[in-house]
Amino acid sequence: MANSTGMIKKRHDGMKRLSLRLKTMIGTAIIEAVLLSALIFVVIDFMMESANDAMNKRATTTARLFASATKDAVLSYDLATLDAFTNELLSNPDILYVKVSDGESQTLSFAGNERFKTRTFEDDTLVAKVTDGIFDIHADIVEGGTLFGTIQIGIDIGTINRTMSEVKRWTVSIALFEMALVAIFSYFLGIYLTTNLYILKSQAKFIARNVKKGVFDFKWKPIQSKDELQELSLAFDELSQTLAEEHERRERYKHDLIELNKHLEELVAQRTEKLNQKNQQLEATNRELEAAQQQLVHSEKMASVGKLAAGVAHEINNPLGFVMSNLDVMRHYHGDYAELAKRAVQLGLEPGERHAFNQFVKDKDFAFINSDCTELIDESMTGLQRVSAIVNDLKQFSRADTIQLQPCDINACIKTTLNLVESKLKYHANVITQLGEVPQVLGNQGKLIQVMTNLLINAAQALKSEGEIKVTTYLENGSVAISVQDSGVGIPKEIIDKIFDPFFTTKPVGKGTGLGLSISYDIIKEHGGELLVESEEGIGTCFTILLPPCK
Repeated sequence: MANSTGMIKKRHDGMKRLSLRLKTMIGTAIIEAVLLSALIFVVIDFMMESANDAMNKRATTTARLFASATKDAVLSYDLATLDAFTNELLSNPDILYVKVSDGESQTLSFAGNERFKTRTFEDDTLVAKVTDGIFDIHADIVEGGTLFGTIQIGIDIGTINRTMSEVKRWTVSIALFEMALVAIFSYFLGIYLTTNLYILKSQAKFIARNVKKGVFDFKWKPIQSKDELQELSLAFDELSQTLAEEHERRERYKHDLIELNKHLEELVAQRTEKLNQKNQQLEATNRELEAAQQQLVHSEKMASVGKLAAGVAHEINNPLGFVMSNLDVMRHYHGDYAELAKRAVQLGLEPGERHAFNQFVKDKDFAFINSDCTELIDESMTGLQRVSAIVNDLKQFSRADTIQLQPCDINACIKTTLNLVESKLKYHANVITQLGEVPQVLGNQGKLIQVMTNLLINAAQALKSEGEIKVTTYLENGSVAISVQDSGVGIPKEIIDKIFDPFFTTKPVGKGTGLGLSISYDIIKEHGGELLVESEEGIGTCFTILLPPCK
């Protein structure tokens, strides 16, 4: 069953897949058959039309001439002359009968086979439509508008039919012969084409097999046909040579690529070694830069501490001054109290000295001394407490070097910073604080105090003589915001983008390091926040710190 199915499939495939030779023969035969059929049809149609025209002209002419010749005999009723005319016309070999009738359809004369005498007469106009082999035609004999008779003539068309049959037979024979010649020519043309195509097909398969095997040495003789097939064969030969050259070029490139890969491997190893060395150098450089950065931060911190030192010393000297003064007064008071005690001891020995004691007490005004001592002691305690607060604030500032992060109260940091920099602000800056209720932030309190110290000192230095510094805390889009706004000279637009760059400063040489804002920016970034600036010349500057709150 499977074999039969396969055979049917092969047969079906064979029917579907016609050879080029068979296609050429069938195609040429079809074209030739169509053209010859059209030619035969046109020729036969032309012959029929020519024969029909010739027969019509001859029959019409014969009938008219015979009617003219017999007109007098019919008018004079000369039957003998009329019979002579009909017999003479009948002597033509293709005229089968001649019949002359009067105006009342009575036969006046007849010549020919008697069977045509009584048959029903019908005029013929086309030879092709004649079925009895006789072309019938008539002519009327008219005089003065009166019909005196009718001529009926029958002409044999057998010769015409035989001639037309012979023409058809020869035409068809010639057509068949022409088709046979075309078929033979197509057959040999197909053989010629397919033979050369088979050669080209075998050459193509030969190229494919050799290419698969990696053999590119193609040798054959091109087709010597001096036509397009030869050109196609030469194109195959050129293709094979191109393939061989391309294979050779590819092998050469492959060899060069292998050599290049070897060289590249060596070069990559060298470059890798150099990169490792560079990486080590970069790591060493980074360590040095980190150490330098720490040193710079420390230097900036020391610079800030140095700036605060004079103010802190001044602030400490003031309470120390009046504490020392008060203590000096207390020392004199202590002498008086000592003299008073001594005399009080001697009061009971001599009655005359009681008066002197009373006078001494009166002169020294011990009532005032007692009240003034209380005030002096209170002021001394306040001064000492202030000294203690300043020392504590310095301790908080000194904690900037620690890396531990802990919850910080921003408002407390601001208050501590204001205490530290009070000496830099109180003489020419009016500090306004609007500290809102904000959550704590996770940070290094000492570093945050260092940032706000830099901002407040910069704000004070930006004031021409006297001005206002406003410190505000609030919540903005879920972040804790600290703004330090001054009414100073402002920052020019052309340098505002550079103020956070290291070592950039607008201060005179020796007045600033250019690291304060840069370090402040880095500290805020370490805390996951932002340090923003807005400024307008002649109006002032506002620095805003945004820090994430503790979760």
